[in-house]
Amino acid sequence: MATATGDAPAFPWNSFDQAFGSQPGALADLVAALPAQLDRHHGMSRLVVFAIGASHAAAHVLVAHLTAHGIPCELQTGADFTAAQARPGTTYLGISQSGRSVEIVRALSQVPPESRMSVVNRVPSPVAELTPDPLTLGGVADSRVSTVGYTATALALAMLAEHLTGGADLARWQAFGELVATVIERRREAAAVIAADLLRAGHIDVVSSRAGLAAAEGAALLFREGAVVPAASYDTRSYLHGFMDSAKPGSVHLIVDRGDEALLARQLADHGATVHVIGTEPIPYAGTGPLHQILLPAMTDAELSIAASVICQMIVQEACAATGRRPEDSVFTRIDTKVETAA
Repeated sequence: MATATGDAPAFPWNSFDQAFGSQPGALADLVAALPAQLDRHHGMSRLVVFAIGASHAAAHVLVAHLTAHGIPCELQTGADFTAAQARPGTTYLGISQSGRSVEIVRALSQVPPESRMSVVNRVPSPVAELTPDPLTLGGVADSRVSTVGYTATALALAMLAEHLTGGADLARWQAFGELVATVIERRREAAAVIAADLLRAGHIDVVSSRAGLAAAEGAALLFREGAVVPAASYDTRSYLHGFMDSAKPGSVHLIVDRGDEALLARQLADHGATVHVIGTEPIPYAGTGPLHQILLPAMTDAELSIAASVICQMIVQEACAATGRRPEDSVFTRIDTKVETAA
C-alpha cells in the first residue's frame, strides 16, 4: 500500500486530503474509461487472483461477485505460488496499483502468458508488461496510504465482475461518483465520532462478509498505516466462532452489514462494547448498549463496500486531525516489496 521511501514521486501529489477529495471526479472518469477496456475481456471458467496489501482487500469485491455467480475464484497473495500450481483452463489475474509489487510480478511470471490478466494504475509497469490488455485505472493521483487508488481499484474490479457475469450496470456506476460525494458531505460527523472512539480505545476490529470484506480488510490496513492504531479485520462467521470473545466494555468494533451481521452487532452491544455499523438497512435493537448505525440505503454489495471504505478514510482524516499526525508520514521503509525499474 505504501511506497518505498526514496522512490520518485509516482503522482502529482502525495497528500491524503488532496487525494481523498479528488475521489468523486476520479471515479467518474474511471467509469467513463473502463467499458472499452472491459470489452477486450470475456468469460472464464476459473480465476485465481494475485493481490497483496490494499489490492488484496479490494479483490474481495470481485471474488464475492464471481463466487455468487458460480465462477470458482481463489484469492492469493502470490507470495507462495509456483509454476507447479498452474492449471490449464485457469485465468490468473494480478492486481497491483503500482504495477511493481514483487509478489504479483513473480506469481504472474509462473503462468503461461496467454492466461494472464492484470489491473494496474501505472503504465508502463512490470505487471502491465507481463499481461496482454491490462485494465488500467489511468494513473490516478493517490496518497501514500492508497486513498483514491483503493476505491478506484475496487470500483474497477466490481465493474469487471459484472462484465464477466452478464454486463456492468453502467448507468448505476456513472452515478456513483456523485453518490460518493454525498457520502463525504453527509457522513463527516459520524466519521468523527468513530475516530474519537478509535483513539480512546487505541484499537478497533472491523468485521463484514461477502463484498464487505473488502471494506473491512482495507480499513484495518488503513487504520494501521494512516492513523497508526492497531486494527484487525475478520469475516463475520469467524468472528462469531470466537474472535469476538476479547470484546469488552470500551472495545470498539466497526461492522459493515450486508444483511448477515445483526446478531453480531446486538451481542457486542449487549456486552457493552462500542459498536458502529455501516449498512443499507437498520438493525433492530431494543437493548441499551452503545450501538451506532450509519445507513446508506439502496446500495448494492459492491457500492456499500466502496462507500464504507470512503467513510473509513474520513475516520483516518479525523483521527489524524485530532492527533496532529500526517497520514503521509512513513513509519517503516518498505524493503523488498517493489520491483526496481529504470523509471
